[in-house]
Formats: sequence, C-alpha cells, structure tokens
Amino acid sequence: IMPPVSDIVRTVDNIKKSNSDTWEYRGLELANGLLVVLISHKNLDKAAAALDVFVGSLADPNNVPGIAHFCEHMLFMGSKKYPGENEYSKLIEGNGGYSNAYTSADHTNYFFDVNPNMLPEALDIFAQFFISPLFSSESTDREMCAVHSEYEGNLFKDTWRISQLEKSTSDPNHPYSKFSIGNMLSLKTVPKQLGIDVRNTLLDFHRAEYSSNRMSLAILGNQSLDELQDLVVKIYKDIPNQNLSLTKYPNDPYGESKRKTICYVIPVKEYRHITVTWVVPDYKEVYYANPESYLSHLIGHEGEGSLLSLLKKRGLASELVSGEKNNANGYSFFTVDIELTIDGLERWQEIVVYIYQYIAMLKKEGPKEWIFQECKNLNEMHFQFREKERPEEFVSNLANRMRDYPLTECLSGEYEMREFRPDLINDLLNTYLLPSKMRIFLVGKNFSSVATEKEKWFGTSYKEEYLPEDLIKRCENCQLDDELLVPPPNDFIPTDFQLHYESDDVDQKQKRSTPLLPKKIKENEYYRLWFTPDNFYKLPKAFLYFELRNPLGGFDPVHANMNTIYSELIEDSLTEFVYPAELGGLKYDLSATTCGIQ
Repeated sequence: IMPPVSDIVRTVDNIKKSNSDTWEYRGLELANGLLVVLISHKNLDKAAAALDVFVGSLADPNNVPGIAHFCEHMLFMGSKKYPGENEYSKLIEGNGGYSNAYTSADHTNYFFDVNPNMLPEALDIFAQFFISPLFSSESTDREMCAVHSEYEGNLFKDTWRISQLEKSTSDPNHPYSKFSIGNMLSLKTVPKQLGIDVRNTLLDFHRAEYSSNRMSLAILGNQSLDELQDLVVKIYKDIPNQNLSLTKYPNDPYGESKRKTICYVIPVKEYRHITVTWVVPDYKEVYYANPESYLSHLIGHEGEGSLLSLLKKRGLASELVSGEKNNANGYSFFTVDIELTIDGLERWQEIVVYIYQYIAMLKKEGPKEWIFQECKNLNEMHFQFREKERPEEFVSNLANRMRDYPLTECLSGEYEMREFRPDLINDLLNTYLLPSKMRIFLVGKNFSSVATEKEKWFGTSYKEEYLPEDLIKRCENCQLDDELLVPPPNDFIPTDFQLHYESDDVDQKQKRSTPLLPKKIKENEYYRLWFTPDNFYKLPKAFLYFELRNPLGGFDPVHANMNTIYSELIEDSLTEFVYPAELGGLKYDLSATTCGIQ
C-alpha cells in the first residue's frame, strides 16, 4: 500500500548517476520538509541508512560549548517508543551491523548498516531518535563521560590540537572560535559554576535546532523503491517540523585583527608544516562553476613547473596539498599546506614568497578554459568510474550533501563543473588570496623558546604575532619566477572508455558473473607474463603487477634498508612525471620486499 500523496510533496526519479551504476534511486520531499533519497539493489551484503541534520557545533550556546556533540550522544539513549538505552545498539550489533555518528561545524550525521532483512526494524528504532528522544537525566552524566573520553582520546593528536588552536585564535565573536568537541569542564564544571542546568540547555538546543526541514535521509536496501518509499514515509513523516531556516553564518571567521598573523606551534610528534589560509566565499550556490577546484588543481599540482616541484628542487618541502577546507554555510577557507624539510622550516618566509609568486603567475596568465575543461573531464571520469564506498559510508556522505545540490544532482553535484566562470576565479585571486588577508600556522619542534602561550582546551604551546611588514611587501611586489609555469595539457586524460574483448580470450558465454583465471601468454629466460581479460567487473581499467626479484632484497638489515630507501628514491624522482598520469586515473605503487621490488 503506497502512502497518501499528501505525505509526499515531491518525487524525483531522474537522479543523475554514472553509466556503470546498477543501483536504482528515487528522491522524495515529504510534507514535513524531510529530504529523502532511496537506493535499491537486490544483491546487498548490508543495508544502510543515514540521517543528517543541518546543524552542528557552530550552533552551540556560548556558555556551554560542545552541546551539539553531546546532543548527538544523547539521541542514542532511548526514545518514548524504545526507552531502553541499548535497544538500538542491540538490534544493530546483533544483526551484523555497525552504527556511529559525528558532529561537524554545521552538520550532525547519524548512520548505520545492518543485515538487509532487518532494515525495516532498524529504520523504525532509528526514526525515534528524531521523533521522541528521551534525554533521560540518568543518561546525562554517563554520556558526558563518553564525550570527555572522546576528547581525551584526541588530546595528543596534532590534527585535533592544531584545528582547535586555529579556532581558538579566530575572531572570538564568530561561532567558528568555539570549542566544538566538549568535555567535562565545558559541559559540567563551568555550567554548574554559572548555575546552568545542562539537561535543560540540551532540551532547549534540541527544540531550537532540530527540525525535519533541516534533515536529509538516505536509505539503501534490497527492497524495491516502492517498498522502501512505503516503509520510510510511514515512519519518518512523524518527525516534527519546526519550520526552521538553514542558518547562514557570518562570512569572516578570522576578523580583521587576525589577518597578517602567524602562529608558531609546537607539535606532539615530529612534524614540520606550514599552512597558509585565506577566508573565501561559500561558493555552494555556484557549485557547477567550482572556482576553488580550478585553483586547487593548479596550486596543488605536482608536475613540472609546479610550486611543489620548485620547493623540492630548493630542498624546502616534500609534499603540498591545496584546496578548500572547513567550509560551512556562509563561509569557507582556501589553504596551502606544505610538509617542510628541516631547511624549509628555517626558510619559511621564502616559501611564502614562492606561494605568492605562483599566484602572481596565475594572475598574469589569467583563467584558461582548456584547464577548466581538463578539470571537468577529470571530475566526470572520477564520477563515472568511482569505486563504491562501504554502504554506511555511502549513505552518510550522501545524506550530508543532499541540501547542497538539487536532488537530481545529489550524487554528481560535487563533481559538476559545467560552467566556466573566469570572473569567479579572478575574484578569488585578486580579492581573497592576498598577502594582507592570510593567516599562517608554522608547526615545528624548535619553537620552544618562542611558543610561550597555551591553548585553553588542548594545551597546545604556541605564539601568535603579526607577520613582518617587509614580508607582506615582498609578497605584494614579488617578481615572477621563470621556473613556475602553468602545467602543460595533460596527455593522460582518457576520452575513450569502450571495452574491447578478444574473441579468443572471452567468448560470449564467458562474459558472465565469474572472473576468469589468468593464463600464461609468454615466457623466456628473463620473465613470465600472465594475462586475465576482465569479464567480471567490466571497467575500462587495466591492472599490471610486476615482481622484480633480487635475492639481496632482504639478505640482512643493511640490504633491506637500502632496498627500501632505493624504492622511495625512485618514487620521489618520478613525482613530476607520474603526477599527470595519476590525475588521469593511472596509479602505481612501488614497494620493497624480501624478494626484491614489487
């Protein structure tokens, strides 16, 4: 029995998917504003579901940071229909499943997988999280301890420490500056001192921020789309709709006083990095132009003439990553993150100048449509032939991005690049990626005499100060370096994905559901060559495996280490040549073994 039409206000059956995707999709918008994507496939090892709420730690009240994360934990602790704290976990784990959740800046995401025959029961108990959660006082202290335990588990992880330091040193009036994970100090000790009832704060937060029209649901099952639709609408139409808008946050998390600053940071592990960050606009409304992706492709390039190539030749860096990060509704960041050599840490100012020399070269060259077309072709290739994620990961990621794109493009939206907008690219280069608007984080063990301040929540040692004015001027007036170039056209981007079968290798009967065994097709005194035609996956990919045998590879510790170093030197020396091929979907791995090199 199909649900009443009045429960569904919109149905989308033309969701764009890759040509190799055999799953069926349907999008729905329910009367309560909930967005739903149903995914059906008969042969599944696991069914999965995820519900994403468009609210996260940025919405925490100032006096109780961490409440959004705490709310995420408390929703697992029973509902009016299923009051037992462990009913959900017993059902999931007792049926071969897994469940988890996470809280980010402006999203809270709940997901699970389970044996396909238990999906209806799992969906019902899962829905009650959002229909009638208990938030029982008995669970409050226990879950505070769970949040605190999570906090303690991340205390000595440099990624968490540096991320929180960046927030804590941002504009204190912007929600980005808050402590997001929460601990006993923020959720219990300080609120108690201020006379705040945390459970009441939790209830107020849930009432004020959780609403069906901020939620997105993705479900993968082996039932038909009609059966999944019936199942979902019957239960999830009851999630209350508070008619809340999607919060758009102020567009500048750093503020004027934090521009042109540097933070010297002492890491826990041996770790040398420089990160240059700029606040940039949130381009989600023009996702189909993707200007950040265009610049990320160029600044993060590793081929000949690239910024990384120059830094490696100068002995200053070993790796470089560039692109958008930590974006939320209303703002985003663009970063250049570089792993430094010992010399590079000392000469960090030169590296910053090189970054701006590359940006100056891009300004001089101007946006190029052929580069945009290459990025578009690469994105289209990755979309068409991307490998399937694990079921719970797939639905979690899908639910997270469903409100960023039209439902028809919920699968393809992050890959879309269909409109070349040089104005947006120029705007990024000329208005935002400026020396006067950057923040730098310089991370290394040798700043102990400088880094005399302590970050409040993770205890990270740091020192923040303004950048030297002469460095800003050098960056603003830098000369072009002849070694920094726009990458040449990439000859490795494929355009023909047609499969070719040799009739001698694969007859029509063999083009079926079982892979063929390899056959030896050539042998001489130097090598043996085996070949297997692909009759199973039917993807336009070839896999080559070589084993170069050398009895000295693992002869003793000296030879084993020399073999490893030799392999790593080869990989490093091939970076410039291999990078364009890797962009085109070709990948290789070189590893030392006891038998030689694979």
